Amino acid sequence: MDIERYRQRLLAMEQQLRNRIRREAETGSETVGDQADVGDRSLAVELKEESFTLAEGATELLKQVEDALARIANGTFGRCVVDGKPIEEKRLEAVPWTPYCLKHAEQSSAATAVRTPTL
Repeated sequence: MDIERYRQRLLAMEQQLRNRIRREAETGSETVGDQADVGDRSLAVELKEESFTLAEGATELLKQVEDALARIANGTFGRCVVDGKPIEEKRLEAVPWTPYCLKHAEQSSAATAVRTPTL
């Protein structure tokens, strides 16, 4: 496995995410002029909320990327955090920040899936 290639991908991704978070935070912080009508203000509020939501998602992904870079630094990258077994190469290619092998990722997703109540 070419750890350096993954490190470079993750570093590039880290920078892109930081830039995205900054842009979205700036967009969300922009003010609407006092002369704007109710419709313009409503749209501006909606766009601000969307910007903050996008920044929040990017922040969560940034944390995962930073965690993956830490695993590279401590020599555990490419190993499942649950059982220490190797993560599938195809999975790392698709999701280089993943801390889980496919088996444990599926278990984690199933455990956190929203369950629709039945009557």
